[in-house]
Amino acid sequence: MNSDFSLLEALVPDVLKILRQRYLVLEQIALHAPIGRRSVAQHLGLSERNIRTETEYLSQLGLIETKSFGMFLTEKGEKTFQDAGPLIDRLFNAGETELALAKKLGIERTLIVPGNADLQDRVYEEMGEELSSALNLLLPLGHSIVTILGGAALAKSAKYLSPSLGNNRQLEFVPGRGALGENVETQSNTIVQEMAAKTSGTYKTLYLPEQVSAAAYKSLIRESSIADVLQDISQSDAVIHGIGLAQEMAQRRGYNSIRLSELREKKAVTECFGCFFDEKGKVVDRITQVGLQFENLYKIPHIFAFACGARKAQAIKAYMPNAPHQTWLITDEGASNMILKGK
Repeated sequence: MNSDFSLLEALVPDVLKILRQRYLVLEQIALHAPIGRRSVAQHLGLSERNIRTETEYLSQLGLIETKSFGMFLTEKGEKTFQDAGPLIDRLFNAGETELALAKKLGIERTLIVPGNADLQDRVYEEMGEELSSALNLLLPLGHSIVTILGGAALAKSAKYLSPSLGNNRQLEFVPGRGALGENVETQSNTIVQEMAAKTSGTYKTLYLPEQVSAAAYKSLIRESSIADVLQDISQSDAVIHGIGLAQEMAQRRGYNSIRLSELREKKAVTECFGCFFDEKGKVVDRITQVGLQFENLYKIPHIFAFACGARKAQAIKAYMPNAPHQTWLITDEGASNMILKGK
């Protein structure tokens, strides 16, 4: 982002957020016209009220037209949309490789840092800085709830969030799942404390096992302290999650040798939100977990998938058919090169 726009953002903090949001609305209408407000809201993970406000403004500008069968771009709107594309790409630092990777994975955006995390620890610092910049761009001023799911990559990068992210914001970090019985440093409860400390925010914890029986789950969600965290999760402004390797995540969840063998037979490649996916993105196994449910992810306005290293390339590719369109992937060259080369 050049210095002129940095100055503009300092004077009008939400200007880039508004610009980007209106461009995305135009993009959805261009891609799916004629389309209704509800469908646009679902595609972007925004409220219908928000979309109504934006589309009424775009209509006043003469960029879109609304009929009983849906919305479509006017001639002026089509030209504005085409002209704005390169500007949006420059403003949000989308390089050709990032655009190509986002298109291949079918998501809104990717951020690629140099290096391969499998070989270079410095990658985690740069990924943390990219996450901080992205949150600063997308989160509104005032109160925001950010749900965190644990993982080694996010744990290593959390300490690199910028303290300035908390300026004019009241950030609340909540864990998106219970503990896995893993190293405490990589658990959601630990990461939310780190992020809150870096940004002068607040946090809540969820001290209970992630994996429980169906009967125990029904009982636990009625507990007031747990229900309070689950309520915050349902109202999240952003979710940050990792993408795990199937066998590693199954072992951390205590799968015995028989269940691990069954996962291999089902050709499970990756795990997210308690769901195991094969290379085509099909759910082949699932656990009952306390926390953010996969089906509710589409309701979250901003989603950040956080995974890096060449060894994670296949897992990233396998999960992405299920990722909501509003997902931003933060990764490194090690993973992105493997995905783009089709290996």
